[in-house]
Amino acid sequence: MRKNLQIVLADFDTERCDDVGTALQSAGCKVSKVANGLDVLDSCNRKAPDVLVMEAFLPRRNGFEVLKALKEDARTSGIRVVLLIDEHDEYGSSRARLCGADAVLTRPVTTETLVNEVTTPSPTAAPPALENILEAMDTRAKAENPLVQHITDSATGLFNKPYTDLKLSEECKKARRFQIPLSCVVIALDDHGVLSDPSHADELRSAVNEVAGLLLCESRDIDHLSRYQTQEFLLLLPHTDRAGASAMARRILDSIAARGLQLPGGGTLTGSAGIAAFSAEDGDGAEGLVARAREALKVSRHWGGNRFTLHAPDTAPQT
Repeated sequence: MRKNLQIVLADFDTERCDDVGTALQSAGCKVSKVANGLDVLDSCNRKAPDVLVMEAFLPRRNGFEVLKALKEDARTSGIRVVLLIDEHDEYGSSRARLCGADAVLTRPVTTETLVNEVTTPSPTAAPPALENILEAMDTRAKAENPLVQHITDSATGLFNKPYTDLKLSEECKKARRFQIPLSCVVIALDDHGVLSDPSHADELRSAVNEVAGLLLCESRDIDHLSRYQTQEFLLLLPHTDRAGASAMARRILDSIAARGLQLPGGGTLTGSAGIAAFSAEDGDGAEGLVARAREALKVSRHWGGNRFTLHAPDTAPQT
Protein backbone atom coordinates (compact mmCIF):
# COMPACT_ATOMS: atom_id res chain seq x y z
CA MET A 1 0.00 0.00 0.00
CA ARG A 2 1.39 3.36 -1.03
CA LYS A 3 1.26 6.13 1.55
CA ASN A 4 1.72 9.90 1.38
CA LEU A 5 -0.21 9.96 -1.87
CA GLN A 6 -1.43 13.38 -2.95
CA ILE A 7 -5.16 13.03 -3.63
CA VAL A 8 -7.68 15.43 -5.10
CA LEU A 9 -11.19 14.36 -4.12
CA ALA A 10 -13.97 15.86 -6.27
CA ASP A 11 -17.59 15.42 -5.17
CA PHE A 12 -20.58 17.78 -4.98
CA ASP A 13 -21.94 15.84 -1.96
CA THR A 14 -20.15 17.45 1.01
CA GLU A 15 -21.01 14.74 3.54
CA ARG A 16 -19.93 11.94 1.23
CA CYS A 17 -16.76 13.81 0.33
CA ASP A 18 -15.89 14.29 4.02
CA ASP A 19 -16.40 10.59 4.79
CA VAL A 20 -14.15 9.44 1.94
CA GLY A 21 -11.59 12.14 2.70
CA THR A 22 -11.34 11.03 6.33
CA ALA A 23 -10.84 7.41 5.27
CA LEU A 24 -8.11 8.36 2.79
CA GLN A 25 -6.33 10.48 5.39
CA SER A 26 -6.46 7.56 7.82
CA ALA A 27 -4.74 5.49 5.12
CA GLY A 28 -1.87 7.98 5.05
CA CYS A 29 -2.98 10.11 2.06
CA LYS A 30 -2.92 13.88 1.81
CA VAL A 31 -6.33 14.98 0.57
CA SER A 32 -7.59 18.16 -1.11
CA LYS A 33 -11.35 18.48 -1.62
CA VAL A 34 -13.15 20.31 -4.41
CA ALA A 35 -16.82 20.47 -5.36
CA ASN A 36 -16.97 21.35 -9.07
CA GLY A 37 -15.23 20.66 -12.35
CA LEU A 38 -13.56 24.03 -12.79
CA ASP A 39 -11.94 23.75 -9.36
CA VAL A 40 -10.67 20.26 -10.26
CA LEU A 41 -8.86 21.66 -13.31
CA ASP A 42 -7.49 24.59 -11.33
CA SER A 43 -6.22 22.35 -8.53
CA CYS A 44 -4.62 19.81 -10.88
CA ASN A 45 -2.98 22.50 -13.02
CA ARG A 46 -1.48 24.24 -9.99
CA LYS A 47 0.00 21.02 -8.62
CA ALA A 48 -0.64 17.65 -10.24
CA PRO A 49 -1.75 15.10 -7.62
CA ASP A 50 -0.91 11.41 -7.71
CA VAL A 51 -4.58 10.44 -7.92
CA LEU A 52 -7.81 12.23 -8.76
CA VAL A 53 -10.99 10.63 -7.39
CA MET A 54 -13.87 12.29 -9.19
CA GLU A 55 -17.64 12.06 -9.39
CA ALA A 56 -18.72 11.92 -13.04
CA PHE A 57 -21.52 14.46 -12.77
CA LEU A 58 -19.96 17.56 -11.25
CA PRO A 59 -21.38 21.08 -11.55
CA ARG A 60 -19.82 23.75 -13.79
CA ARG A 61 -17.86 21.15 -15.84
CA ASN A 62 -18.79 17.49 -15.68
CA GLY A 63 -16.29 14.78 -14.89
CA PHE A 64 -16.06 13.50 -18.47
CA GLU A 65 -15.04 16.94 -19.77
CA VAL A 66 -12.53 17.37 -16.95
CA LEU A 67 -11.09 13.89 -17.53
CA LYS A 68 -10.63 14.52 -21.24
CA ALA A 69 -8.98 17.91 -20.62
CA LEU A 70 -6.53 16.43 -18.10
CA LYS A 71 -5.55 13.49 -20.30
CA GLU A 72 -4.94 15.74 -23.32
CA ASP A 73 -2.60 18.07 -21.40
CA ALA A 74 0.99 16.83 -21.09
CA ARG A 75 1.28 18.47 -17.66
CA THR A 76 -1.60 16.46 -16.20
CA SER A 77 -1.88 13.36 -18.41
CA GLY A 78 0.01 11.25 -15.86
CA ILE A 79 -2.53 11.78 -13.08
CA ARG A 80 -4.28 8.53 -12.21
CA VAL A 81 -8.02 9.23 -12.50
CA VAL A 82 -10.61 7.13 -10.69
CA LEU A 83 -14.06 8.06 -12.00
CA LEU A 84 -17.26 7.30 -10.07
CA ILE A 85 -20.44 6.72 -12.07
CA ASP A 86 -24.02 5.78 -11.23
CA GLU A 87 -25.25 2.21 -11.03
CA HIS A 88 -26.30 0.62 -14.36
CA ASP A 89 -24.76 3.50 -16.35
CA GLU A 90 -23.15 1.38 -19.07
CA TYR A 91 -22.99 4.39 -21.40
CA GLY A 92 -21.09 6.34 -18.74
CA SER A 93 -18.65 3.49 -18.20
CA SER A 94 -17.82 3.22 -21.91
CA ARG A 95 -17.60 6.99 -22.22
CA ALA A 96 -15.19 7.11 -19.26
CA ARG A 97 -12.89 4.63 -21.00
CA LEU A 98 -13.06 6.62 -24.21
CA CYS A 99 -12.05 9.75 -22.32
CA GLY A 100 -9.08 8.01 -20.67
CA ALA A 101 -10.16 7.00 -17.14
CA ASP A 102 -7.64 4.76 -15.38
CA ALA A 103 -10.31 3.13 -13.22
CA VAL A 104 -14.12 3.26 -13.19
CA LEU A 105 -16.10 2.46 -10.04
CA THR A 106 -19.87 2.12 -10.02
CA ARG A 107 -21.97 3.43 -7.15
CA PRO A 108 -22.93 2.19 -4.64
CA VAL A 109 -19.28 1.64 -3.72
CA THR A 110 -18.00 1.15 -0.17
CA THR A 111 -15.45 3.53 1.28
CA GLU A 112 -13.13 0.56 1.85
CA THR A 113 -13.27 -0.42 -1.84
CA LEU A 114 -12.59 3.16 -2.90
CA VAL A 115 -9.63 3.54 -0.52
CA ASN A 116 -8.17 0.23 -1.70
CA GLU A 117 -8.48 1.30 -5.36
CA VAL A 118 -6.63 4.53 -4.57
CA THR A 119 -3.87 3.15 -2.35
CA THR A 120 -3.46 -0.31 -3.88
CA PRO A 121 -4.62 -0.01 -7.48
CA SER A 122 -5.53 -3.08 -9.44
CA PRO A 123 -3.03 -4.09 -12.15
CA THR A 124 -3.69 -1.89 -15.15
CA ALA A 125 -4.68 -3.85 -18.21
CA ALA A 126 -3.96 -2.54 -21.66
CA PRO A 127 -6.77 -0.16 -22.63
CA PRO A 128 -9.24 -1.70 -25.08
CA ALA A 129 -9.00 -0.52 -28.66
CA LEU A 130 -11.50 2.11 -29.72
CA GLU A 131 -13.16 -0.26 -32.19
CA ASN A 132 -13.59 -2.82 -29.41
CA ILE A 133 -15.25 -0.26 -27.11
CA LEU A 134 -17.65 0.84 -29.84
CA GLU A 135 -18.40 -2.76 -30.77
CA ALA A 136 -19.09 -3.65 -27.13
CA MET A 137 -21.45 -0.68 -26.76
CA ASP A 138 -23.26 -1.63 -29.97
CA THR A 139 -23.53 -5.32 -29.00
CA ARG A 140 -24.87 -4.47 -25.55
CA ALA A 141 -27.47 -2.09 -26.95
CA LYS A 142 -28.65 -4.67 -29.49
CA ALA A 143 -28.89 -7.35 -26.81
CA GLU A 144 -31.05 -5.07 -24.66
CA ASN A 145 -33.26 -4.11 -27.57
CA PRO A 146 -33.12 -6.10 -30.85
CA LEU A 147 -34.67 -3.16 -32.71
CA VAL A 148 -31.42 -1.24 -32.23
CA GLN A 149 -29.78 -3.20 -35.05
CA HIS A 150 -32.18 -1.54 -37.49
CA ILE A 151 -31.47 2.02 -36.35
CA THR A 152 -27.70 2.02 -35.85
CA ASP A 153 -24.68 2.18 -38.12
CA SER A 154 -22.83 -1.15 -38.08
CA ALA A 155 -19.35 0.42 -38.25
CA THR A 156 -19.62 2.99 -35.45
CA GLY A 157 -22.66 2.07 -33.37
CA LEU A 158 -24.04 5.59 -33.84
CA PHE A 159 -27.58 6.04 -35.13
CA ASN A 160 -28.13 5.73 -38.88
CA LYS A 161 -29.70 8.20 -41.32
CA PRO A 162 -33.23 6.72 -41.58
CA TYR A 163 -33.71 6.78 -37.82
CA THR A 164 -32.08 10.19 -37.53
CA ASP A 165 -34.51 11.65 -40.05
CA LEU A 166 -37.38 10.47 -37.82
CA LYS A 167 -35.67 11.89 -34.75
CA LEU A 168 -35.09 15.22 -36.48
CA SER A 169 -38.79 15.56 -37.21
CA GLU A 170 -39.69 14.65 -33.63
CA GLU A 171 -37.23 17.07 -32.03
CA CYS A 172 -38.27 19.93 -34.32
CA LYS A 173 -41.89 19.41 -33.29
CA LYS A 174 -40.88 19.53 -29.62
CA ALA A 175 -38.78 22.64 -30.14
CA ARG A 176 -41.66 24.41 -31.89
CA ARG A 177 -44.31 23.37 -29.39
CA PHE A 178 -42.36 24.09 -26.21
CA GLN A 179 -40.22 26.95 -27.50
CA ILE A 180 -36.94 25.29 -26.54
CA PRO A 181 -33.62 25.76 -28.37
CA LEU A 182 -32.45 23.08 -30.75
CA SER A 183 -29.27 23.02 -32.84
CA CYS A 184 -27.97 20.80 -35.60
CA VAL A 185 -24.26 20.28 -36.32
CA VAL A 186 -23.09 18.50 -39.47
CA ILE A 187 -19.45 17.38 -39.39
CA ALA A 188 -17.58 16.04 -42.43
CA LEU A 189 -14.06 14.69 -42.82
CA ASP A 190 -11.57 16.86 -44.69
CA ASP A 191 -10.02 13.97 -46.60
CA HIS A 192 -9.85 15.66 -50.03
CA GLY A 193 -11.53 12.61 -51.56
CA VAL A 194 -8.73 10.23 -50.55
CA LEU A 195 -10.86 8.00 -48.29
CA SER A 196 -13.51 7.61 -50.99
CA ASP A 197 -11.17 5.26 -52.84
CA PRO A 198 -12.35 1.65 -52.22
CA SER A 199 -8.72 0.61 -51.68
CA HIS A 200 -8.69 2.75 -48.52
CA ALA A 201 -11.71 1.11 -46.87
CA ASP A 202 -9.70 0.15 -43.78
CA GLU A 203 -8.41 3.69 -43.33
CA LEU A 204 -11.96 5.04 -43.72
CA ARG A 205 -13.29 2.66 -41.09
CA SER A 206 -10.51 3.64 -38.70
CA ALA A 207 -11.17 7.35 -39.28
CA VAL A 208 -14.93 7.17 -38.74
CA ASN A 209 -14.40 5.10 -35.59
CA GLU A 210 -12.01 7.72 -34.22
CA VAL A 211 -14.52 10.48 -34.88
CA ALA A 212 -17.37 8.41 -33.40
CA GLY A 213 -15.33 7.98 -30.24
CA LEU A 214 -14.71 11.72 -30.03
CA LEU A 215 -18.40 12.47 -30.48
CA LEU A 216 -19.34 10.06 -27.70
CA CYS A 217 -16.75 11.61 -25.44
CA GLU A 218 -17.90 15.18 -26.05
CA SER A 219 -21.66 14.58 -26.05
CA ARG A 220 -24.36 14.46 -23.41
CA ASP A 221 -26.77 11.59 -22.99
CA ILE A 222 -29.61 13.73 -24.42
CA ASP A 223 -27.75 14.44 -27.66
CA HIS A 224 -28.51 12.43 -30.80
CA LEU A 225 -25.39 11.30 -32.69
CA SER A 226 -25.49 9.71 -36.11
CA ARG A 227 -23.33 8.68 -38.99
CA TYR A 228 -25.48 10.49 -41.52
CA GLN A 229 -23.45 9.77 -44.65
CA THR A 230 -20.28 7.77 -45.34
CA GLN A 231 -17.98 10.58 -44.15
CA GLU A 232 -20.56 12.82 -42.51
CA PHE A 233 -21.87 12.93 -38.95
CA LEU A 234 -24.93 14.73 -37.68
CA LEU A 235 -25.37 15.93 -34.10
CA LEU A 236 -28.82 16.93 -32.94
CA LEU A 237 -28.50 18.99 -29.75
CA PRO A 238 -31.72 19.61 -27.76
CA HIS A 239 -31.80 22.53 -25.32
CA THR A 240 -28.72 23.98 -27.06
CA ASP A 241 -28.47 27.40 -28.70
CA ARG A 242 -26.00 28.57 -31.34
CA ALA A 243 -23.35 29.43 -28.75
CA GLY A 244 -23.52 26.00 -27.14
CA ALA A 245 -23.42 24.23 -30.50
CA SER A 246 -20.45 26.35 -31.58
CA ALA A 247 -18.55 25.46 -28.40
CA MET A 248 -19.16 21.75 -29.00
CA ALA A 249 -18.16 21.97 -32.67
CA ARG A 250 -14.95 23.78 -31.73
CA ARG A 251 -14.02 21.09 -29.19
CA ILE A 252 -14.72 18.27 -31.63
CA LEU A 253 -12.76 19.79 -34.52
CA ASP A 254 -9.84 20.59 -32.21
CA SER A 255 -9.87 16.97 -31.01
CA ILE A 256 -9.94 15.57 -34.56
CA ALA A 257 -6.97 17.74 -35.55
CA ALA A 258 -5.09 16.86 -32.34
CA ARG A 259 -5.40 13.13 -33.09
CA GLY A 260 -2.91 13.56 -35.94
CA LEU A 261 -4.53 10.85 -38.07
CA GLN A 262 -2.52 10.41 -41.25
CA LEU A 263 -4.24 10.25 -44.62
CA PRO A 264 -3.05 7.77 -47.26
CA GLY A 265 -0.50 9.56 -49.40
CA GLY A 266 0.30 12.13 -46.72
CA GLY A 267 -1.44 14.89 -44.83
CA THR A 268 -3.33 14.96 -41.54
CA LEU A 269 -7.05 14.36 -41.25
CA THR A 270 -9.17 17.26 -40.02
CA GLY A 271 -12.88 17.98 -39.96
CA SER A 272 -15.24 20.77 -40.99
CA ALA A 273 -18.61 21.62 -39.50
CA GLY A 274 -21.75 23.56 -40.27
CA ILE A 275 -24.17 24.68 -37.58
CA ALA A 276 -27.81 25.70 -37.79
CA ALA A 277 -30.30 26.51 -35.05
CA PHE A 278 -34.00 25.71 -35.25
CA SER A 279 -36.51 28.50 -34.95
CA ALA A 280 -40.22 28.11 -34.29
CA GLU A 281 -40.80 30.51 -37.19
CA ASP A 282 -39.08 28.17 -39.64
CA GLY A 283 -41.64 26.72 -41.99
CA ASP A 284 -39.37 24.07 -43.51
CA GLY A 285 -38.90 21.98 -40.35
CA ALA A 286 -36.29 19.24 -40.12
CA GLU A 287 -35.26 19.24 -43.79
CA GLY A 288 -34.61 22.96 -43.68
CA LEU A 289 -32.57 22.64 -40.48
CA VAL A 290 -30.25 20.06 -42.04
CA ALA A 291 -30.07 22.00 -45.31
CA ARG A 292 -28.94 25.15 -43.48
CA ALA A 293 -26.32 23.21 -41.53
CA ARG A 294 -25.03 21.78 -44.79
CA GLU A 295 -24.90 25.23 -46.40
CA ALA A 296 -22.74 26.35 -43.50
CA LEU A 297 -20.57 23.23 -43.91
CA LYS A 298 -19.93 24.16 -47.56
CA VAL A 299 -18.67 27.56 -46.44
CA SER A 300 -16.27 25.91 -43.97
CA ARG A 301 -14.87 23.72 -46.72
CA HIS A 302 -14.69 26.65 -49.15
CA TRP A 303 -12.33 28.40 -46.75
CA GLY A 304 -10.02 25.42 -46.43
CA GLY A 305 -11.67 23.21 -43.84
CA ASN A 306 -10.68 22.58 -40.24
CA ARG A 307 -13.24 25.16 -39.11
CA PHE A 308 -16.93 25.52 -38.33
CA THR A 309 -19.44 27.95 -39.77
CA LEU A 310 -22.62 29.18 -38.13
CA HIS A 311 -25.62 29.66 -40.39
CA ALA A 312 -27.09 33.02 -39.51
CA PRO A 313 -30.55 33.97 -40.84
CA ASP A 314 -30.63 37.03 -43.11
CA THR A 315 -26.85 37.52 -42.85
CA ALA A 316 -23.75 35.97 -44.34
CA PRO A 317 -22.64 32.76 -42.63
CA GLN A 318 -20.23 33.40 -39.75
CA THR A 319 -17.08 31.28 -40.00
